[in-house]
Amino acid sequence: MSNSFFELSGTPRVIGKNSEVEFKEMVSASEGTIRDLIYKPDILKNSDEHPRYKVKSITFINVSFAKTKLKNIDFTSCHFEDCLFFGSTLDNCQFHRCTFKNVNTHQILIKRTYIDPISFKNNYQKKDIEKSNMAVHLFQQLLNNSRDEEQSEFARIANYYFQKWEGRLTRSKFFKSQPYKINFQTFAVEYIPNFLYRWIFGYGLRLRSFIATFFVLYGVFYFTNLNYWNEYGFHEKDFAIASFNSENISPIANIFFTADAMTQLVDSQFQPQTDFGMYMLTMQGFSGFILLSFLITVLINRFVK
Repeated sequence: MSNSFFELSGTPRVIGKNSEVEFKEMVSASEGTIRDLIYKPDILKNSDEHPRYKVKSITFINVSFAKTKLKNIDFTSCHFEDCLFFGSTLDNCQFHRCTFKNVNTHQILIKRTYIDPISFKNNYQKKDIEKSNMAVHLFQQLLNNSRDEEQSEFARIANYYFQKWEGRLTRSKFFKSQPYKINFQTFAVEYIPNFLYRWIFGYGLRLRSFIATFFVLYGVFYFTNLNYWNEYGFHEKDFAIASFNSENISPIANIFFTADAMTQLVDSQFQPQTDFGMYMLTMQGFSGFILLSFLITVLINRFVK
């Protein structure tokens, strides 16, 4: 990884160790943008006269808050780009409608802070897998902070991105040897389940991933049943269904049968008689059971925790 990610570009202005007031005056006098600046004081916080220091609608570009403690500060509609927050501490701060892009958050500490993890969604790019360890640490901090502050929705979002970047960290270890090298067996054991769990079930955290997976799997079974309809040896169980024909393909009857096989929410009244038909019925029922288990997990993560 290039050291440039730990340094500001150009020749930035330096705010001295005892110049916290100077920085606040710059914020007050700015026309919406502060750029090319190194903040050297150990802390940036509210004054004795005000319980909170408020910063609104400011874009920070190429600004360093490295190894600085930010305390009792409210940022509203602010944007941070190409900034340094490595070794920084966010303590009892609030970030409302803020965004971060290409910000170095190495070893950042976040506590007692209100911040939506989605603010960091585009901070680290997919191609930057060498920075995966930083992203994992960032979203771990956001996850811990959200749980400590009982911000369940933020915790769910942070958990999703934490696991997503853990998968990319595994790729970084195997392909880039960053932060260290792992063998193929370790890579396969760690990455493949992470990849599948993410794309199929959204780590049990995204309802839309489950819905997409359900309809894809339902579609696969629907067309499979439609193709092999005559080989199932169907017969009616208790009473006749208008759309049922054991010998001819019936798309409507297949909708009922596939829903019955996967969810048990309807009684299609269709019973396969051949071994192949029973095998397909069992496989679809087992798949539906697995989907139901993950649906319960998603609902618990979304509405209970």
